Formats: sequence, C-alpha cells, structure tokens
Amino acid sequence: MNKTMLPGILDAMEDGVAVFDLEGTALFCNAAACALLHQKPEALKSIGDLPDEVRAFFGGVRSGRSETIELFGQAVRLHYQDLRENGMRAGAVLIMTDLGEQQRADRMRREFTANVSHELKTPLTSISGYAEMIENGMAKDEDVRVFAERIRRESNRMLSLVSDIIALSELEEQQILKNAETVDLHELAAETVETLKSAAMVRGVSVRLTGGPTPVFGVRTLLSELMYNLLDNAIRYNRDNGTVTVRTTDRQLSVRDTGIGIPKHHIGRIFERFYRVDKSRSKATGGTGLGLAIVKHIAEEHGAEITLESAEGIGTEITVTFPPVKDRTQ
Repeated sequence: MNKTMLPGILDAMEDGVAVFDLEGTALFCNAAACALLHQKPEALKSIGDLPDEVRAFFGGVRSGRSETIELFGQAVRLHYQDLRENGMRAGAVLIMTDLGEQQRADRMRREFTANVSHELKTPLTSISGYAEMIENGMAKDEDVRVFAERIRRESNRMLSLVSDIIALSELEEQQILKNAETVDLHELAAETVETLKSAAMVRGVSVRLTGGPTPVFGVRTLLSELMYNLLDNAIRYNRDNGTVTVRTTDRQLSVRDTGIGIPKHHIGRIFERFYRVDKSRSKATGGTGLGLAIVKHIAEEHGAEITLESAEGIGTEITVTFPPVKDRTQ
C-alpha cells in the first residue's frame, strides 16, 4: 500500500484518530477526531489545544489505557497507544470512539424489551384468568362460550404481535434489497385492497383505488407488507362507514382515510415502535403498535421518503415517495 494513501484511509474511519509527537505537537487529526473535539484540523496544534477532559486523560497515561469521558455532552471512549518508530517511542496515538450511537441503540433495545414484555403480559394475564375460572368450575355454562371467545381474541392478538416482532427482526438482519426488482405499485395495491376487502366490509368502510401503473424498484414481498400495514391502519382507525382512498402515481403511494386523525403533538412519534395515539382504541381493534414502524423500516431500506398529513376528526394521509427506478439499478 502506498503510504500517501494512509491519511485518506484514516480520514474514512468512524473512530477518531489523533497523533502527537514526543513534544506534544499535533501531527495528524482525522475528520472523526476533529468532529468529536469540536476542532478544525488547522486549529489543533498540540495537546494543549485539546479540551480539558481529554488533556487530563494524558496525565500519567500508559500505553493501552482506555477511559470513557463525557465530552460536549456525549459519551466518548478514549484509548491511548504509544507511537513507535524503530522500536523507540516516538509519540502518542489517541483513538476516540463516540459511544452516543451505541448508548442510543442500547436504550432502544431496553425500551423494546420492556414494551414487548408489557404487551405480552396483558393478554397472557387475561387468558390465564379465564382459563383458571373454567378449570375450577367458576364459570357458568353460558359464560364458557364468552370466555372461550375472549381467550381466542387475546391469543390472536399475541400471534399478531409475535408476527410483527419477527418481521421487524428479519428486516433488521437481512440485506433486503438483494432480491429487488421492478414492481408495479398499482398492481400491488389492487391485490392488497382485495385482501382487506372483508375487513373493510365489517366496518362498512369503502376502499377506492385510483391512479395507474407506478413502477418502482424494490422487494415485492416487503412492498406488499408496507402496503398492507398502511391500508390495514387506514381501515382499523377509520370511523364506521368511512372511506379509504389509495392512490398510485409518479413513484408515489398515498393512503388517505376519513378516520380519527392524529393530534399534532403525536405526529412526530407515530412511526416509533409500540407508540399509539389512542391506546384503548388500538387494543380494542387488535393493533400491535408495530405496523407503522415496519412501514418506516421498509421505506428507509428502499430509499423512500414518508410524509404525513393529518387533522383530528377529519382523517390522515400517508404518502410514500420512491426514488427513480433508474437510480436504484445503476
């Protein structure tokens, strides 16, 4: 490898790297290090220019030592290593790792685990209670059928939740675009409308498909999942005898309903996992709180953008805009 390539390689690293000679003069600072230090490369001339928290780390430090500090409000791991040349100590290398993203991911995992536990505990408690009453003969004959129906409903709710969790897990683990192809959103929308026709009829909701052929580049099964969740939500949270309009045109899919709408202070969070605007209504209709999180994940993996417009008591419209087919195939 040509030595002239080394600065470019170091600059491409996610970890920050700063190099100093024996006198403490700065020899090199890659882009990540300068960003963490809030320093411009030309402004970092020596160890003395480092923030107090980092400079204190150098006091009496030994090669191989690591320490986590708070730097400008974020957690940063510092690692010190001697710089050696011909077996002799020639300076110091400071490696800096931003732990903020890792901490955010850890927090999201903890919140997800807590939410899953809570969502499963409620139906399990209900199922256990009804089953115990039947087992101990506490349920009257006329109540057994009612309890059995409630057990079935809660079981279906858990099955839906587990299915959505598995779907999210698979989306995060796979390289989902490896089987991508050109897909017609209008054709997919027609199939989805047909699939959910009976669910709409139960609520008296009419579903209308407009637009025409709309080719996009993506994975058909995942785009079908995205379409299903959007349309299912539009039906589930609509008012009785309401309407849903699905439109496909110019790389866009939009789903508009005449439902309960979303208060402004909720709009920024509805794509979060397990976030519900109306928790009682969501559980009553069998919602898992994961449908829009799945939509967001699939859209992001396809390079698509989501926009949302909503007004309380009037309805909601969600639009997904896909990149040009030629851009995804080059």
